[in-house]
Amino acid sequence: MRTKQLTVLVFWTVQASALLVFFVPFAWPLVAMWAASHFLRAIGLTLAFHRHFAHRAFQMPRAARFVWAAIGTSAMQKGPLWWAGHHVNHHRFADRDGDPHSPWVSGVYYAHIGWFLNDARHDTLEASNPVIRDFSKFPEIAFLDRYFFIPPLGLALALYATGGLPWLVWGFCLPTVTLAHATFAINTVNHLFGSRRFETIDESRNNPVTAFFAVGEGWHNNHHRYQRAARNGFYWWEFDPTWYVIRAMAAVGLAWDVQPVPARLYAEARAVRARRRGQPVTSVTADAGPLGFDLAEDAEPS
Repeated sequence: MRTKQLTVLVFWTVQASALLVFFVPFAWPLVAMWAASHFLRAIGLTLAFHRHFAHRAFQMPRAARFVWAAIGTSAMQKGPLWWAGHHVNHHRFADRDGDPHSPWVSGVYYAHIGWFLNDARHDTLEASNPVIRDFSKFPEIAFLDRYFFIPPLGLALALYATGGLPWLVWGFCLPTVTLAHATFAINTVNHLFGSRRFETIDESRNNPVTAFFAVGEGWHNNHHRYQRAARNGFYWWEFDPTWYVIRAMAAVGLAWDVQPVPARLYAEARAVRARRRGQPVTSVTADAGPLGFDLAEDAEPS
């Protein structure tokens, strides 16, 4: 059986395994285990894969980077280089041809799951991709990317060995599925439903529901306006626990060069809000040219 077919089989098996939650005991400590497994691994994904590898929103020591990358890899969403490299391409061609997962280009199912499993065009990344170029030279990260099945398999085995089937289901099966769809929803829900604070050249939207389950990633329109910021929730009321973890790391010297939201972005948000009063929000065109491959900042809105 080819590796790709095995990956698809394992993916759908784990998806189906979440239904075992109806056949094992219910207890509030098990619900707490689901929450810990879902949200801790979600922070690993967004802190390491997204804000560090893809956008260089902050720097951290190699040891801390490896730990967070391993936690993110245990979410069973392939390896850190693959994940972050495709995310860079998403920004490069957001909601236009070349975007690996746009519901406007390829439809909702394909943007949500199909591209992740079946799209041969997005199986590999070009050597010029900045994530591959800059991070594949670290052997510990390259190891996680190549053997991405080891962290989730290790987690599943440890849970089963410790607490049997209930721990496996509540600590691995169910949270792996909820986290997968929380992550995939940023590609689909956040390009279809929500508010648009900034007039970006794509259909990115802010959505508080996805922000909750994806630990701050749901403030997607904010992020598309300014990719480099270490926080996606630009205001205190926008739930972004990943940002507070980064702040805590910075306080103890485990993060530095933390990129803020520029003051001009807040001024722009106020100006857009004032201009829209009494006016409908127009959609964006789908035929704009590709964004530059630079990671420093989104293009200025037209």
